[in-house]
Amino acid sequence: MKFAALWMLMLSAPSAAQTTVDARLLAPVSSYNTRSGAEIAALVTTPLCLSGGARLDSGITLHGAVTHIHKVGLGLVHESAGMRFEFRQVHLPDGRSFPVDARLVDIENARERVDRRGGVHGIRATASLSNRFGQRLAFAAIGHPFALAPLFILETAAIHFPDPEIDYGIGTEVRVAIRFPAGPGQFSECPSNAAPSPSQDARLEALVAALPAWSYSSGQPQDPVTLVYLGSQEQVAAAFAAAGWTGSSAHSAATRWNVVRAIAEDRAYPDAPMRDLLLEGAAADFSLQKALDTLEKRDHLRIWRRTGQQFAGRQVWASAATRDIAGTFSVRPFGFAHRIQTDVDLERDKVVHDLSFTGCVDAVHYVGRPSADFYGLDFRRGIQTDRRVAVVFLNACQAPRLEIAERRAGPQPPLSVRCVRRVTLTARNHFLRDNIAWRTADAGRIAFDLLHTWIADRRAEARALAVARPRRPATMGW
Repeated sequence: MKFAALWMLMLSAPSAAQTTVDARLLAPVSSYNTRSGAEIAALVTTPLCLSGGARLDSGITLHGAVTHIHKVGLGLVHESAGMRFEFRQVHLPDGRSFPVDARLVDIENARERVDRRGGVHGIRATASLSNRFGQRLAFAAIGHPFALAPLFILETAAIHFPDPEIDYGIGTEVRVAIRFPAGPGQFSECPSNAAPSPSQDARLEALVAALPAWSYSSGQPQDPVTLVYLGSQEQVAAAFAAAGWTGSSAHSAATRWNVVRAIAEDRAYPDAPMRDLLLEGAAADFSLQKALDTLEKRDHLRIWRRTGQQFAGRQVWASAATRDIAGTFSVRPFGFAHRIQTDVDLERDKVVHDLSFTGCVDAVHYVGRPSADFYGLDFRRGIQTDRRVAVVFLNACQAPRLEIAERRAGPQPPLSVRCVRRVTLTARNHFLRDNIAWRTADAGRIAFDLLHTWIADRRAEARALAVARPRRPATMGW
């Protein structure tokens, strides 16, 4: 009775400010396999502190349920999948728990979108390039019925129809806005690690100042160096493996074809090839990436061993990390290319967050780079950064937290279901959208999106140049 009365008093108190935290799913969720009402949990990865400064131990979990879900199934009712899950309680490592008001803000994905109320909306598979290509083959075969079956088999074997279901495995990252009750105290994100000692601080500044600022390709600056790892090769490999980062395949005809397939099928390519970038003429020792659920968006980085350079007996590794946010076709080099996120500091902090969560990191210090060194003659337009380098001290990583081995939540629907679903969705799409009104509106939407993206890119470049201009030597021209 006393416990219940205490919680009633806490809930009747004024609500605390909203706190946004990152978390990782501890239970798989799939629009095809999960049922409404199923329990769900997530491990909070953002370090939380109380208003008095007390730091909460790691192991805080959110608990809730899937409140709504609908699958595509055979495609008779829904063209796209949808779900909503709510977190209603927070469990602390000491056994305490209390109710919270939480809303899903974002989820690690590239295909689905999260609306303002926290609902997750899946893709329409018939909007993919693979389906449009398949439809053209079907229309071409109408005049030659005997060619329909061979063409369908050929197209199905070459490029698959996208899976429209929503599928999140254990370890999927989510962002949740939480309003804690005022009783336990105000929760907020803990400040970063304590500053290094003055002597170590000077040594770190010297270490960062000695690093090249940019990686290069064909003589042009590409990605800025924003990270340094201190540790052995085994420690670097173990930390990124525990964080769910994978390697990349070598460039070949097969991998290029796989890139085309991934784009057409609107799916991920976890070990897609990466462009070769050089640091002071040296190729990267590690080329790592963290794929989302399409190839268009991914986190990726390159790591170079600094031969002969150590800090406090640890090997020094320089790294450049960026996030791909959209796919495009380029002329030089010709083919598929990515647009990267303008603010590269967001990806730097993402890498630090990923590695820190694994428990494979002893400390992280942010060290400023002299502006004159960074904004030299070589500068890539459209890049924004505060010029700080994150120096990450790695450990042996013997017991990583929540090591991610499997990204999928469950098996795909049976082949019979997938075949019927494709026919149903394609027929629906033909009758609903293969008309002049829809095609005109769709062309207008695509043109608007391209114009909006072009304007956003120009504004981002202008902001970056405005930041860089005062720091450039007066003799430099534009």
